[in-house]
Amino acid sequence: MKRLFIAFALVSFAATALFAQAVKPSLMVLPSNAWCHQNGFEKTVTKANGKEVRVQEYDKALIDNKDLGPAIRTIGKLMTDRGFDLVDLEQNLANQDFEAALDNASEYDIETTPYDQLMATAGPDIAMHINYYTEQMGPKKTIYYDLTGFDAYTSKQIASTGVIKYGPSMAVSLQDLLQEAVNGSIEAFTAQLMEHFQSMQTMGREISVRINTISGWEDGLDTEVDGDELTEIIEDWISANCVSGRNHQKSASKSSMYYDSARIPLFDANGKAIQAKQWLNGLRKKLKGMGVPSKIQMRGLGQAQLIIGE
Repeated sequence: MKRLFIAFALVSFAATALFAQAVKPSLMVLPSNAWCHQNGFEKTVTKANGKEVRVQEYDKALIDNKDLGPAIRTIGKLMTDRGFDLVDLEQNLANQDFEAALDNASEYDIETTPYDQLMATAGPDIAMHINYYTEQMGPKKTIYYDLTGFDAYTSKQIASTGVIKYGPSMAVSLQDLLQEAVNGSIEAFTAQLMEHFQSMQTMGREISVRINTISGWEDGLDTEVDGDELTEIIEDWISANCVSGRNHQKSASKSSMYYDSARIPLFDANGKAIQAKQWLNGLRKKLKGMGVPSKIQMRGLGQAQLIIGE
């Protein structure tokens, strides 16, 4: 019986390890900010709070630039061929309310840009930005390109090819030229992506969390609930629910707390990806059970705010 138990445990462990190795991050391929700027698909918008922001016009770029769509699909196919799950840019742009994203200047000092909303709507693990341009030399073409991977939750750069020159080549279409060019750098690039993703599986996904009390709560986060201050309740919950307790509180006051880094589990017990809002909802439910009302506001995927009070 003991040997049977050990054999079963080893099989289970092997299956778990195999599953962990098989899991790869989801990707969205989109034009880089530099590409949008250089090709005229960017505009400056003044938000309701008077702040000016640069907005990349992805939808217009896909319609007006005949090469962009094929370039994105070429890179996307190279990634899916390597087992990555692709999140489609065009489909998710259709689900995005562009004007609402521009106007969403929150009274609680969280702003949402169209890019933030795109990431929130699409939910990729990694945003893969592509920049490229070509030069014609007789019948041959040379392409200059770079791919950069960003963690969609933190916007931190996690992978890059650097600027690469390829050619001259007799490839007729941009798709063929780009595929020829990228084939030489894609393996090193995907290795960087996987290194980051495997680190998240061990260390947890990084998000940021802001806690605020609304005006009217005179004692703010110093308010006592069931014998403990809200500050202590929140700190204990966050430490208990971060992977190995990993978190960093950047600032704290009577009315606010800010964690610039909180490491949350990548998956739940059923293997489903956990997003920042879903994770922080656990704290909201705990406070609700203690008679403390609160609500969650999000900016993109990885910046969550819990607002305490009614």
